[in-house]
Amino acid sequence: MFGNLLPFLMFGILLAAILSKPLARARWITLPIALVALGFVSSEIWVGLGMDTGLRWQILRDLVFYLLLPILIFDAAIRINVRWLQREAVLIASLSMPLLLVAAGVSAIIVYVLIGDAFGGIWAPALLIGAMVRATDPAMISGLLGGNGDSRRVQHILEGESLINDATTITLFVLISALIVSPGAEIGVPAVLGRFALVLLGGAAVGVALGWALDLVIAPADDKVLATSATLVLAFSSFWISEHVLGLSGVVATLAAGLTIAWRQRQHRSEEDIAFALDAWQMLGFCANAMLFFVVGMSITLQMFLDHWLAMLVGVLAAAVSRAFIVFFGVGPISRLPGVGRLSLREQNLILWGGIRGAVGIALALSLSVDIPHWYLIQSVVYGVALFSLLVQPPLLPRLAAAGARKVTNPQK
Repeated sequence: MFGNLLPFLMFGILLAAILSKPLARARWITLPIALVALGFVSSEIWVGLGMDTGLRWQILRDLVFYLLLPILIFDAAIRINVRWLQREAVLIASLSMPLLLVAAGVSAIIVYVLIGDAFGGIWAPALLIGAMVRATDPAMISGLLGGNGDSRRVQHILEGESLINDATTITLFVLISALIVSPGAEIGVPAVLGRFALVLLGGAAVGVALGWALDLVIAPADDKVLATSATLVLAFSSFWISEHVLGLSGVVATLAAGLTIAWRQRQHRSEEDIAFALDAWQMLGFCANAMLFFVVGMSITLQMFLDHWLAMLVGVLAAAVSRAFIVFFGVGPISRLPGVGRLSLREQNLILWGGIRGAVGIALALSLSVDIPHWYLIQSVVYGVALFSLLVQPPLLPRLAAAGARKVTNPQK
């Protein structure tokens, strides 16, 4: 069946390559949305001709967890600005760990209160949705704010948050999903948080160890092709060893391995070698994103929106309210602590709307197990949140940044 899906994946990459430059100049549509739309149209035509697209849950889960997610996480890890990550460590860590858990809980409460009857009155699906809609996309944020003045700081905070919270979100998703499909498992807050901390810290330790060890192995070889190829092995092996051999978080291990190898390589590799590796990973990340969004379009049906439009709106509301809650009652007060650097109201607004949902949340929705009760409804809600975020927030952010800059430089009153 994967053979049926493969041509669509390659077609998605080709379309992304063709449309990337023209759409970069367009203000009303982004490349991910275009790929989703084209994926939907092409699959509808294909199915209308009586052909099989090859979409199956098992195939999608393997594609997402064993190919796409390691690439997306590792690519983001090696190109993050570590200096800014350290400078804004308090705000980034707060947004991507404790406040992420708070936001997931707030989202779950809103979803449960408003549409809990659709889930049979059980909390587990609402908790899963609350976790899944927390993933933000660093690739979507880059360049949207202009990168000048106050916006530069906000952009670095958002990029750092996206990098860390993707790993924590995926870990939380895996834990809750496993508990739901395990008969007799306890889905309580202490059980989830305890296991969450264990797999998170364990995965981070494994990633650091593997990244450091690989750097020691390849250091004697002055070959940029060999070194870059080795990082590809590191991305997938760190995920596999942590997830399947040790039972820890594979994505956190991949993230930690990427950060470690990037830091170590910059100590003794030439700028030319580093640029070569970053270019190679940029290509891999581009291909992974193109395949992901195109497959999302293939998996969407009009009936999904007709049947679950209200649940989608509730998901959008839950994501927006929970984001506002942790920004104005979490990040804002935390930024007033000594040595952190106070965030203005304008900067907090940019952080609020800069939490764009994209590739990772959609990847998790694609990989949902059909054994999870109400999986299609959960997937529909996450799709609705991601599509709303991709349609509304990218065009809105530059206008907010520009309006704020004009207000600061040219006060009228």
